[in-house]
Amino acid sequence: MKFSLFRKLSQFSIRQQLFIVYIPLIFLSSVLVGLYLVVDSTNQLTANYQYLADLNAQRVKSVLFDTTNTLYNNVFSLSNDTELREILSTELTDEIEVMQLIDQYNAIDEIRNYQTSIAALTIYSTNEHLPNNYRFIQVANEEIQASEWYQRAMTQSNAFLYTQPDEAGMNHLSLIKILPLPLSEEKAVLEIRLDFNYLRNRLRNNSYYLELQLNDDVIFYSDHLTRVGEAVSLTLDDDYQEFYQDRAIVATNTLAVNNRDDMIYIYSADFEAYDNLLSNIYRWATIVIVVLLTTFLVIALFARFFTNRIRKLQLAVYHASIEDYDFFQNINGEDEISQISIDFHVIIQRIKKKEEEIYQAKLAKQELITQQQQMEFSILAGQINPHFLFNTLETIRMTALTSGNTDVAYAIRLLATSMRNTLKTHGTQLISLEEELDALHVYVKIQRLRFGDRVNFSYFVSNEIDQTQAMLLPLLIQPLVENSITHGLEGITHPGYIRLNIIKKDDFIEITVQDNGVGIAQADLLKLQEKIMTPSTTSQKNIGLANVNHRAKMFYGDECGLTISSVENVGTSVVLIIRDQTYLEQTTKNDVNSL
Repeated sequence: MKFSLFRKLSQFSIRQQLFIVYIPLIFLSSVLVGLYLVVDSTNQLTANYQYLADLNAQRVKSVLFDTTNTLYNNVFSLSNDTELREILSTELTDEIEVMQLIDQYNAIDEIRNYQTSIAALTIYSTNEHLPNNYRFIQVANEEIQASEWYQRAMTQSNAFLYTQPDEAGMNHLSLIKILPLPLSEEKAVLEIRLDFNYLRNRLRNNSYYLELQLNDDVIFYSDHLTRVGEAVSLTLDDDYQEFYQDRAIVATNTLAVNNRDDMIYIYSADFEAYDNLLSNIYRWATIVIVVLLTTFLVIALFARFFTNRIRKLQLAVYHASIEDYDFFQNINGEDEISQISIDFHVIIQRIKKKEEEIYQAKLAKQELITQQQQMEFSILAGQINPHFLFNTLETIRMTALTSGNTDVAYAIRLLATSMRNTLKTHGTQLISLEEELDALHVYVKIQRLRFGDRVNFSYFVSNEIDQTQAMLLPLLIQPLVENSITHGLEGITHPGYIRLNIIKKDDFIEITVQDNGVGIAQADLLKLQEKIMTPSTTSQKNIGLANVNHRAKMFYGDECGLTISSVENVGTSVVLIIRDQTYLEQTTKNDVNSL
């Protein structure tokens, strides 16, 4: 099917093929990406607008919580006011004495003066001895006593919220509670009416439309005054709800008041959200259309330019196919296609020549590295006569054993083993990690004979590393341990500890040698790091570290080598990074195959 499609595509001209490819690749992909961006950005904006509307509803809830708490606190204060109880229970018949008693009571005036959220504070009482004064006390007549809120107050000891219209017909939220008169047969009901303008100033937000409703009662607050007193809420009004869904994003919240019987419903709507969402859709649609028109124009121009070049190349290939070499001569130096053919042939020849030179250079470099390593190993081991040295050491050891001095014999045997390991690696490019650790153990034993318990050594090798298969340059680890003993533990009075950790990290092996010795001062550490970067043939101090770093970089690459960190009087840590030899061998094979 794939080849059939390409075969059908090849039946069209190059220009037609470009437009055929343009439709699924650019046109459809641009449309799909555009639709995705429109949907995704619209969903994100909708979620953001919904979040902001929810946030505004939560803000309104907080304001209502503070406001209703203030009303409840005032009701609680008046319910426990003994002076007010005396007034409501009075049996004085003299009107002057009653007025004097009322004038001396100023708690109601203080509440009305200091609480701006209160529009009216009224006490309805059945005490006929009290005057019908709307500022303080209002005699409850039969109409009031028959009202729903009054009857509820008579049967309910807790305060409750209620919505009812004022004298002008505007619905307000009121807090109603019966006042306890335990020593009197009289009844008294307290009403605190919430000020509508106070709510409007605290709650109004020009970005959002707000409505408040108590339980399933009429709306007692709305930014549109015509909605105040409506009997059906936003969630139950199908027409109004449809109006919201088409043009606004609505957030709802609820506030359970102190008595837990009443619930205030909060509706916060953003009428500008959908206009902004439509603007976002129009903006992305415009961008997609502009991209489609621009890409179509570019494709059209490119198709014309490209097909003209193809026709010239086709003509050149045709003359070459009929062995019209004079044609190439005629266009040589003048025709671009012919010059490209000649230049490409020259480039191929140059590339082959360059690859051959690179291959020879790599072989020469590898041979130089091998000679350098052999020379360095020869310097380490070739300065003494090994056969004479072994014979001499064996003679001394046998003499010590004959004399019964086993400690001397043991020390000589360790020294001979160490020299044998050194000579064994002479001329060897790589040894196993196991062999390197065996030689290191012999060296540490010799040092313990010299320093005793001042030198304590332990090591850890990760299970990921096969000690018999992991190959590395000889004499890489021992100089690091030797440096820790010679310089790190020199002069300490407490037991010295050296820890060797060998772990694998990706294609590299990390070798860390830590000691708890004297450490290195910061200034000396900087100088030491600088010396290690350049191996010296004259300086005898730290030359082992410099040579290890130089050999590691020369053999494994510049990304490998030594790093040193130290804290004075705490200890020193030396980290050697080398490449995993298995990976190195595979890389070398690939390089050779590529050449």
